[in-house]
Amino acid sequence: MILEASGINTYYGTSHILFDVALHMKQGELVCLLGRNGSGKTTTLRSIMGLTAPKTGKVMFHGEDLRGRPSYYIAQRGIGYVPDNRLIFPDLTVRENLEIGKKKSEHYTGEPWTVDRAYEIFPHLKKLEKHLGGHLSGGEQQMLTIARTLMGNPELILLDEPVEGLAPLIVKDFAEKLILLKKMGVTILFSEQNIRFSLAIAERAYVINKGRIEYEGTIAELSRNEEIKQKYLMI
Repeated sequence: MILEASGINTYYGTSHILFDVALHMKQGELVCLLGRNGSGKTTTLRSIMGLTAPKTGKVMFHGEDLRGRPSYYIAQRGIGYVPDNRLIFPDLTVRENLEIGKKKSEHYTGEPWTVDRAYEIFPHLKKLEKHLGGHLSGGEQQMLTIARTLMGNPELILLDEPVEGLAPLIVKDFAEKLILLKKMGVTILFSEQNIRFSLAIAERAYVINKGRIEYEGTIAELSRNEEIKQKYLMI
């Protein structure tokens, strides 16, 4: 396993948000974390990334427990994080945004990511490379955020609701991009409320509700499980 999180209990102040959350990832998998708004999806990703440190539990990445480590250390080990609010640099150009994300990571052994290689995945960004980040559309900013994360040469990418608020045509394009990245060997864990998008591209799914993992299985198994979908996903 590339990632094994277990017994994760995370708090915001005195509020207990995650309850013994556990999940795992194999190298090259594309896995989704599904749940309603406020179910704990973002907190789970933030807990893995060290942005909201779990109070108990383990976050094992390549056999090293990252719980309690600062987020910059976790990024250096090879985990990239794409937040739901994108956080691009609005006063920098597309190319400058990409260049500023360039760094090495501990466990990455593949072909190093460059600006030109990022443009191969997101050719639309090349056309916009001299545009300021703040002038991009929501979909373009999401492309830029993912591309900038790739520049850090991550082995595992955490994506928080990557297609939230995007038009259907752009959602379809993002589905193709994530599948392409998986084929290139990038391991991806993404949280989503868009069930159709998630079921179309992921291999396995976790369903979280009120901070607890209520279901784990393959996408095929989840597609057939009407009880779980009705109870936790409002389908």
